Amino acid sequence: MTEFRKTICPLDCPDSCGIVATVENGRIMHLQGDTEHPFTRGFLCRKMRHYTDRIYSDNRILYPQVRTGSKGSGEFKRVSWETAWDILVARLREIQTEHGSEALLPYSYAGNMGHINRWAGEAFFHRFGASRLKRTICSAAAGAAWQAHCGEKAGSDPETAADASLIIAWGINIKTTNVHFWPIVQQSHKRGGQLVVIDPYRNKTAKAADLYLPIQPGGDVALALGALKLILECRAENRAYIESQTSGFAEFSDNVADITWTDIETASGLSKDQITAFAELLKKNPRTFIRIGIGMTRNTGGAMSVRAILSLAAVLGLFDGTAGRGVLLSSRAFYGNSESLIHTRLAEKQTREVNMVQLGHALTLLKPAIHGLFVFTSNPLSVAPDSSIVRKGLAREDLFTVVHEQVMTPTARFADLLLPATTSFENSDVYTAYGHFQMGITQPVIPPIGEAISNFDLFQTLAKKMGYTDPPFLQSVDTRIHSFLRDLSGIDDAVDTSAIAAGTWISSIHRHAAHPKNRTRFYFVSRKTAPGTPAFACLMPLLEFSDPDLRSRYPLKLITPPAPHLLNSTFGESYAEETGQLLIHPQDASERKIVTGDRIRISNHRGESVREARVSIDTQPGLVVAEGIYWGNRASEYTGINDLTSQKTTDLGQGSTFHESLVEVAGMSQR
Repeated sequence: MTEFRKTICPLDCPDSCGIVATVENGRIMHLQGDTEHPFTRGFLCRKMRHYTDRIYSDNRILYPQVRTGSKGSGEFKRVSWETAWDILVARLREIQTEHGSEALLPYSYAGNMGHINRWAGEAFFHRFGASRLKRTICSAAAGAAWQAHCGEKAGSDPETAADASLIIAWGINIKTTNVHFWPIVQQSHKRGGQLVVIDPYRNKTAKAADLYLPIQPGGDVALALGALKLILECRAENRAYIESQTSGFAEFSDNVADITWTDIETASGLSKDQITAFAELLKKNPRTFIRIGIGMTRNTGGAMSVRAILSLAAVLGLFDGTAGRGVLLSSRAFYGNSESLIHTRLAEKQTREVNMVQLGHALTLLKPAIHGLFVFTSNPLSVAPDSSIVRKGLAREDLFTVVHEQVMTPTARFADLLLPATTSFENSDVYTAYGHFQMGITQPVIPPIGEAISNFDLFQTLAKKMGYTDPPFLQSVDTRIHSFLRDLSGIDDAVDTSAIAAGTWISSIHRHAAHPKNRTRFYFVSRKTAPGTPAFACLMPLLEFSDPDLRSRYPLKLITPPAPHLLNSTFGESYAEETGQLLIHPQDASERKIVTGDRIRISNHRGESVREARVSIDTQPGLVVAEGIYWGNRASEYTGINDLTSQKTTDLGQGSTFHESLVEVAGMSQR
């Protein structure tokens, strides 16, 4: 029997697509985009079209297993769930008795963006008294920057861009990471609109641009302030919007006027003529839409970049909600009551907080030490920065590591206890998007494969095995879904949240420019920055890139943007024997006697990684680009690109700095 069942993509992507699964006799045969979803419009990205390869992969973890070989060897034996529960409960109690509750650290992020399963462990860890994980690895800097100046204001509806005469893709490779926004760009183009792409390297989207600005990594602040300087000098600002909807403009504009062009050109990597041409486009196109990428915030000045761009947008009045004008970083479409998911009241006290960006430090140097690590919906050995230190921590014999996972990831190879996890097609959840204004719920498309269980069922069962009888641990998944939906801001009051069916799409009321939360003031001078952080957008040096000692030893800047066939480290199992490529400019390649196809070693003071060279003018002199987080293989000694990245954090939000590393590159024979 053939059935068509609707669900939602679980991956950490702004598009959060509606999916129709073709199911025959309990097996998914085909996946396609939902034609009824307003943003998906019937097509899926190349990754999700082939997601059945993961669901039915030979690499799928189907049963509980315990380690039999050395840590990292990936050698396990199958055990029953009864045995697995006994081991898990005994070891957790042992950690609690011998080292204290805070010796246990959860590690999770957005491997599944469903609200129920993403946050399923929080109630348990609060009740246990574990150390808390500060989840900052992706959007913390961007969110802090937006909050500092825009408050609760929502992002602009992406559909607004169809009426724009100028779309700016600022630090986002739309054709790779926001593919469903691309048809909107095409709509604008058919009406005579232009596309400007601002990015350190000429990616797929930049190759389709009307104007490409090859900015220096972290140079976004300088470009935004340079354009602002020119706009203010010729009095082209939107004075009506500034006077009625903003505060702090006079102090901010005085600072912009004092910035020198030498500083702007040096920091941005662009000439005054290039910036002038950009400013002229802004002046001539009142219907401008700016799409900001989160990846551009992953350096020590990342939040400042967003703050400068938002200030430029405010000077132009792009937040006024008129046709074709807007700014989208994150839609901020729905706000939920997090307490209905995480249940902080179960904690007897507020325990210590560990930044997930600094997992390497936490596993090797933190005192009192971490003795238990519980990993789910994440693959920290691949995605955490400075991963050679993470690897060292995972190899500790006195660390008990539990991994709840779908496939045998590099992290899973270090598990002491390995537990099988469902995919999103095998469990229920709630999904809200950050790149558009739709949400929905899901029910299982197929039964769990093997003995896999969801995050929710894992922690509900574990709580009971530990003897916890608090009300949250007695909830069913449907009860928790409806509890969360009851207080979800963004849903129209006329919608009966208890009657939302899987496969129906709810539009956020926050998408409308006239909504009260979108009429809040813009603050050029923020009242929400930390002590020592400038209150308005200004030029600041990037810590590693401006370090003269490091630059003398490692002269190349490294950025690590996404690859089209990977999402962070998800799908790495499909490329297990690949290390990925490194884009290097012909000038840098010639100096190092490197040609396309060479196996090369990228190294710095933190570690090294192996890739294949691709000599190309798509990058700049002095900048190398490593797209994608590959898992590594035996040929590369299981190292990935994050062996080279830093545990330093951003200027606001304590986020990651993946795009600020200095390296040297050499052929494999040039040790």
